[in-house]
Amino acid sequence: MAQEYITLNGVIIRQPDEGLGYDFETTYTEDSTRAMNGTLYSTPMFTVESFSYTATWLTREEMRTILQVVAMGKPFTLHYMSPYYGAWRDGRFYVGKGSLAVGRWNQAEERYDSLTFNMIGVDPI
Repeated sequence: MAQEYITLNGVIIRQPDEGLGYDFETTYTEDSTRAMNGTLYSTPMFTVESFSYTATWLTREEMRTILQVVAMGKPFTLHYMSPYYGAWRDGRFYVGKGSLAVGRWNQAEERYDSLTFNMIGVDPI
């Protein structure tokens, strides 16, 4: 079996330094609450996956390729290993905010120090 890679819209990107960080968040109905004794009364509506991406020492081309997909807040297709499904899969995600560090520009080797952003699932799991 061939090694799979994280891709954005089918394009293999610079793989993250330490893998993708994983979170999930469940949204509940407005009437969800806790009683005075601490007991939770809630109605879950849906849960989405989210991943944090961090890579360092990216070239201008690597940075451009990634930012042109994620920087506008539009949904894109992420190919990723889902802990929830236990398999590589494609899903629709978006990025609301990210940050990068430029560091020093050296004429011989122009690279960015780092790029970090969170990808949030469009569809529920």
